[in-house]
Amino acid sequence: TLTADEIDALSDDPDEMADQLAQMAGPGAQIFVDGFRGGRLPPKDQIQQVRFNSNSFSSEYHDAGQVRVEIITRPGMGNWRGRGNVGFRDEALNARNAFAPTKEPTQQQRFNLSMQGPLVKGRTGVSFGVDGNLSYDSRTIRAQSSPSSAPVAGLAKNTNDGLGFNARVDHSIGSNGQLRLEFDHRMNDRENLGVGDFDLPERGYDTRQVNDSFRLRSTGVIGRKVFRETKLEWTRSDGSTSPYSELPTLRVNDAFTSGGAGQIGTRTSHEIEFAQNIDFTVGRRHSLRAGVLVEAGRWRSTQQQNTNGVYVFTSLANYQLGIPATYTLRVGDPLVEYSQVKAGWFIQDDFRLAKTLSVSVGLRQEVQTQVRDRLNLAPRAAFTWNASRKTTVRGGYGLFYDWYESNLHEQTLRVDGQRQVDIVVRDPLFPSTAGGGEVLPPSIVRAASLGQPIIQQASIGVDRPLAATVSLRADYLMTRGSGALRSVNVNAPVNGVRPVASAGNITEIQSTGRRSSDRLTLSLNARHDRLRIFSNVMYQLASVRNHADSATALPSDSTNPDVDWGPSMQDIRHRLFVNVNAPIPYGIRLGLNMQMASAAPYTITTGRDVNGDTVFNDRAPGVGRNSGRGAGSINAGLRINKSFGFGGAAAGPGRPPMMPPPGGGAAFRTPGAGTAVAAQRGMGGGPGGGGDGPQIMIMEGGNQRYRLDIYAQISNVFNYVNYNTFVGNQLSPFFGQATSAGAPRRIEVGLSLGL
Repeated sequence: TLTADEIDALSDDPDEMADQLAQMAGPGAQIFVDGFRGGRLPPKDQIQQVRFNSNSFSSEYHDAGQVRVEIITRPGMGNWRGRGNVGFRDEALNARNAFAPTKEPTQQQRFNLSMQGPLVKGRTGVSFGVDGNLSYDSRTIRAQSSPSSAPVAGLAKNTNDGLGFNARVDHSIGSNGQLRLEFDHRMNDRENLGVGDFDLPERGYDTRQVNDSFRLRSTGVIGRKVFRETKLEWTRSDGSTSPYSELPTLRVNDAFTSGGAGQIGTRTSHEIEFAQNIDFTVGRRHSLRAGVLVEAGRWRSTQQQNTNGVYVFTSLANYQLGIPATYTLRVGDPLVEYSQVKAGWFIQDDFRLAKTLSVSVGLRQEVQTQVRDRLNLAPRAAFTWNASRKTTVRGGYGLFYDWYESNLHEQTLRVDGQRQVDIVVRDPLFPSTAGGGEVLPPSIVRAASLGQPIIQQASIGVDRPLAATVSLRADYLMTRGSGALRSVNVNAPVNGVRPVASAGNITEIQSTGRRSSDRLTLSLNARHDRLRIFSNVMYQLASVRNHADSATALPSDSTNPDVDWGPSMQDIRHRLFVNVNAPIPYGIRLGLNMQMASAAPYTITTGRDVNGDTVFNDRAPGVGRNSGRGAGSINAGLRINKSFGFGGAAAGPGRPPMMPPPGGGAAFRTPGAGTAVAAQRGMGGGPGGGGDGPQIMIMEGGNQRYRLDIYAQISNVFNYVNYNTFVGNQLSPFFGQATSAGAPRRIEVGLSLGL
């Protein structure tokens, strides 16, 4: 659990704050706000608590192997309070990107304003916020247009303008119920996307995204022993894409890409999520939780890809000779309309088997449309054993299922041979394809008879304090997945002959892949509450392997797709996280967040299509997928903050002391004047690393005064060059090299005023 000082040390920008929390939690973390996943983080002054829940064996959860970052907001039941924040950053304070010919133009102007307070003192509170972000950045271009010329080095400026509004009402129902209503509206315009690395300026396009969401959460007590929680979320999203050019795309693999972006259209979605959970006890030992979840959505999309055609050249030499390897074009009606429903139910029992042993057992079942499986039972179990006064052992095992997501289903509808098809021409003429090359029969995308992917997960961990203020935790997590989604060209040539002569490529999404991961985590935590010094050092050793890095990626040889078993793109063996938060002289507070990682893998290819499947990902004999390694990375962020208090103490009581809730778990404050008490589902202390019993959340106004914060936030403090996008194509002039790097050192200054 983060302390108030640690929350204060986070970025004032909600997006950057989300990145920081994700880094603290480790790879694959998910962020939840008041029990809802996704959406923009609330302003810092509205955050009451941030918790990292590492128990993924609860049958309540769908996802496997991931830490949940759970944020609880502070209802406005006490006195009126608010906060305004402005931040500014531009190239004058920044370093130059290692691949930029000059210091790249960048700027960010950010603001947010939030207020919260009572409509009816102690009964109904309201919170609202407005935030905006006007920024532009630059991506480096590194390409080569001929074998004899020097590489092209340039900059592409892209803008990102966003505006959002959020309003929330909290209402106490009787003495033990709470109703929360929230509305969020967000707009985002981005310009000149799609340019950078090998993509030249004419490849740019703009996007516009508008999202509206409504959330309802109701909690209360039924009788004397049953706690209920109801959640409802409705989201509408509208997006559009507009290209700068409608010219055909010219792609010289891993050298340069010119011409139009080849994408245009709109996508609208309406999604609804409903969850009902109840907690109750049986006897004196058993604490049970049960619930249901239903997610449904409807989509309408006219998004078009490859609308103007793509010429692909395998090398610069062939480009100069005018000899493309393929020409592809998608034709037909792009309109698709469809719906999808997902549902699940669960039950879980947490009980104490002995004085030193707590056990959690549960069962979950999930079903969804577009897959054949219905009896997807997922049993799970976890335990917490107090082996000694200082040593706690936690572990668990469970089954999990993955969803077949709507965007994958959309691809199978769009390119189904009726609405749209892909036209593929081998060895076409250039610049006109008329009368030349081999025109393949239409190519399509389809789904096999799919099942939900299955994941087995097991973990074991030990916690032990080393001193009064220092604790050590060690965890091992193993996952094994079967039925993972991957794509295979089931009509790839065999000895030069396609199995179905009347069809071109048939890209079939199958649930036949595998994946596995092993992760050892060592975490050292040190806290000195009196001195307000907090630190954490976490090391991870990991191995992640799979058949494909995405469900739509085709293997190098579709007649033998299992040959692609190898390291995942996420197979980063070593990671080190360091977080330090401490006061320094003159009343200044310093927060350091650093992440170091070993090199990510990349695939070494020949750059040719020897097997004739029109995909240029062939590898030399004996060369495995993702067998190359790039370079390690170091990202360090530093925040320096100085606070000034003035105006005297506000009316009302001070903060009550922190006290542990009944049965352990997170601390809570005893109620004082201007506070309301509501039952809140627990998130710590149970079997497997996170308890699930009800606990108490106090909603208080608190004793506040005016507070002015002046800060400087520095990203990539050491200006370390983090190389990325390593090229594995052996025909590329950049083979074995990085063609871009992460952002250099950047400095943001700003201030916030709270009351």
